[in-house]
Amino acid sequence: MTSGGPIMQSGMLVDGPAGRRFRLVSRPASPSDAGTVVFVHAFAEEMNKSRRMVARTARALAAHGWTVVQTDLHGCGDSAGEFRDATWDAWCSEVRDELVHADRGRPLWLWGHRAGALLAAAAAVEPRPELHLMLWQPALSGAQHLQQFLRLHAGARIVGAQKHTGGPSPLQRLRAGECVEVGGYELAPSLTHGLENARLDLPAGWAGRVVWLELSALDPPALPVPAAQCIARWRQSGVEVDAQVFAGPAFWLTQEIEECDELLHRTVQAIAGSAPAMPRHGGTAQQVPA
Repeated sequence: MTSGGPIMQSGMLVDGPAGRRFRLVSRPASPSDAGTVVFVHAFAEEMNKSRRMVARTARALAAHGWTVVQTDLHGCGDSAGEFRDATWDAWCSEVRDELVHADRGRPLWLWGHRAGALLAAAAAVEPRPELHLMLWQPALSGAQHLQQFLRLHAGARIVGAQKHTGGPSPLQRLRAGECVEVGGYELAPSLTHGLENARLDLPAGWAGRVVWLELSALDPPALPVPAAQCIARWRQSGVEVDAQVFAGPAFWLTQEIEECDELLHRTVQAIAGSAPAMPRHGGTAQQVPA
């Protein structure tokens, strides 16, 4: 296994459906027709905690001949707008916009992390034989993902950062049309309503591959039951799903920035057909039986 060749990176603001968004492109320094990978980032603080892992993986893929597109969605990172201005529909449109600009006929991967997996699946409305999905620890239910995020608000009240007023919960206020600040993020109903109704599913006629990579704290590593059921349902419908579960840190949640070389290794191996030479950490990987 080789570590790949030299790469080039360029970042710029580009016009999009919801306004100007920041777009970082990593590509091999030498011409390559391997294909394109479009990354869809996680929600809120999970996006920030994951930046380093995603950046390392994007560079590794570029070194193996792939063009990797990382976009900050509207109201996130270096893109235009505030988080409170974001809408779920606008985010879906931005992901679809990246698919439209990708070269047809060449391999194309949508790479979604956590809630980004929900967006990736929702954006892939046009099944194409060259379109595949790479899922990192995908959220299966947007409603459950939102509830987990809102617990940050409840936790702040418990430790005394905010006093409990006995009024409506953050979710009730959002459903009533109010904006709510949670963990430093201003949430608007136009965003959370779409997230709450999102579920991880594939469009009818899906023809591409799906690679599902899951980190587990169990010994031995094991998929959560809902994830295993989702994979089984997709396989029964004829979708090729390569599901792997292995030990590793939940780097999108940890206080300190953490990494998982095993996840990087397996991502590059699945997409590029070879993996970078690096130490393998985190225990023995487990393949989920078909």
